[in-house]
Amino acid sequence: MGNPYLRSIWLATLILFFSSICFAQFSVDKADLIETTAKREFNRSIINKYLNSPDASDIIAALLSISHSEDTSFISEIIKLDFNKYGKWISFALGQIGNSFTAKEFLWSKLINISCNCSEYIQSAIGKLGDEKDLTKLIEIYNKQSEIIGIEDAVLQFRNKNITNEQCKSILVKEFSKPNTSFQRKKKILFTLARTGSDSTVNNELILLLNHSTDTELFQLALMNFRIQKSFPLDSSLINSLYYKNDAIKIELVKCLPYLTDSRIAFTFLKKILTKSESSENLLIETLKALRSIKPNNNFYDNTLSSEIKKLILHSSKKVIVNEAIKTYSYLFGVEELFQDSAFVNAISGVNLIQLIIERKKELSFQQIQKIYHRILTAKEKLNALELIISTKEYYSDVLLFENFILNEMRSNEPAVISIIADGIDSNFISKNSEELKKIILTQTIRFKNDSDFIEAEISLINLAKKISDKFQNELVLKLSDTELYSLRKYLNRLNANISSGKKPIHNFHEIISNSFKYSYAVILTDKGTIEIKFKPEIAPFTVGNFITLARKKFYNGIIFHRVVPGFVIQAGDPTGTGWGGPGYEIISEFSPEEFYSGIVGIASAGKDTEGSQFFIMQGYYPHLNGRYTLFAEVIKGLDVVMKISEDDKIISIDLYE
Repeated sequence: MGNPYLRSIWLATLILFFSSICFAQFSVDKADLIETTAKREFNRSIINKYLNSPDASDIIAALLSISHSEDTSFISEIIKLDFNKYGKWISFALGQIGNSFTAKEFLWSKLINISCNCSEYIQSAIGKLGDEKDLTKLIEIYNKQSEIIGIEDAVLQFRNKNITNEQCKSILVKEFSKPNTSFQRKKKILFTLARTGSDSTVNNELILLLNHSTDTELFQLALMNFRIQKSFPLDSSLINSLYYKNDAIKIELVKCLPYLTDSRIAFTFLKKILTKSESSENLLIETLKALRSIKPNNNFYDNTLSSEIKKLILHSSKKVIVNEAIKTYSYLFGVEELFQDSAFVNAISGVNLIQLIIERKKELSFQQIQKIYHRILTAKEKLNALELIISTKEYYSDVLLFENFILNEMRSNEPAVISIIADGIDSNFISKNSEELKKIILTQTIRFKNDSDFIEAEISLINLAKKISDKFQNELVLKLSDTELYSLRKYLNRLNANISSGKKPIHNFHEIISNSFKYSYAVILTDKGTIEIKFKPEIAPFTVGNFITLARKKFYNGIIFHRVVPGFVIQAGDPTGTGWGGPGYEIISEFSPEEFYSGIVGIASAGKDTEGSQFFIMQGYYPHLNGRYTLFAEVIKGLDVVMKISEDDKIISIDLYE
């Protein structure tokens, strides 16, 4: 294969060359292509104009458009393009369009050509299109050549479809351990290895990495692999050195500590974090969770620990911290301890009180639970309480009262309430109340069939209809076929091929597109500091334009970060603060082959073409999101603020700059 050092220089040169011709895809002068893509028309004359252009950015923009079409008839045109020049984008488009024998055979032919310069993109596409036989074939080729750069991309895509092979782990370990494997590849290999269950044979390499690396994402991924293995073979000195790293690393460290062989050491470190006044909110949350993952041992507990957790319950301004502290205190010291102190009972919220009452594991009066539920004022807490009530129905003595409560709540005006109940009730409840459920399902689905905020609730109710009977679901599908929601029509089309998904209506296209390329940056002012992001309209013009349009209307001002998964993402953009709200309309998905790593900004969705106003910012490297969520911006200043954001922190304002 030649000198590996020279080969790496050659590859780097190629990457720089191809990057230089691919810097601009969509632009303001491609409004017709953006519009036909946004409307999901995919007008062939428009697309062919760009596909046959001498301009590289035109061709790439056309390929991005085609990638959303789900129309395999475009394949014959795509594979005529210069693969050496557009291989990354051709591979991405083929992988996204949908399963096709022609596409797969074309990709295989390119993969076995050793002069190919975009092996990882080809393999990612094969992983998206392939089945078990394709994975076996890929492994056979690898075993013959032992030099397929990017095999981790294919394995990751296969794993996303729950297709795996035990040989994958040994291949990933081998690739990770090679001296010429780049740090960027090591990251994806470690993430993919974690997704496939990890493997202890890589542990020595992981420990070496933890001792010598300076890359936060590599630290996170190494620790993630130990957590997946449920084994943490580190000594105290290394753990101590990790304790003094940044919060992103400490959070992942805390998640691993319950898997130390010596639980006393784990407990000591967790207690140390809990009692440190400078510990961040997210670190406290993960520490409280970790304390519940260690087998209870009274020899570890003392008054200091009890006192610190009680302080959090009584004095923390963060409801999520109070909630986790209550769970942890009742786990370590018993729920009766809290009930003996009226100050605690009076201080905690309704959902926490319901949780504690249930944890006493006594026969409950549902009337008591119901009274507490109706006193809860915030929508987010109400949803948490509802999920708790449904999941613990076996504790209630007055079953009829419980059933009437559930049926009444299903008549709610809140999509989250409807969806949580529809997804949560069991077969016994459905069988016993099927006639009443039919009436509610018919009323609610027809009532909200044109409301984009209810798309998830609609799908939940349609799925519930099937649990009642196939006949009832079929009748319901036909009744909903005239919905104005494109995403709902697409879902109905999967259940009944005679229902056309049609075109996607867009009411403010020109305003959105004019905004897409008007501003380059946004500064998000939060109560933890400022975050500056740079937009990427070249790959997601409509998403960028929509975000800017909403920001100009002050839509985001005062909205909270309703979802934070420490080490993964922070998410905001829902005016209801529950995770179920939006701007009152849906926009399109704009997937691309670009990667999701720390600081990348993406749009949340409930499925393809259901995006709206909710956006998320990455706190780590998670490549399984690539090509599955819209990436539209990147943090260029304030990543430290991103890491500090915790649940219920607020966006004060968003300012835009050209």
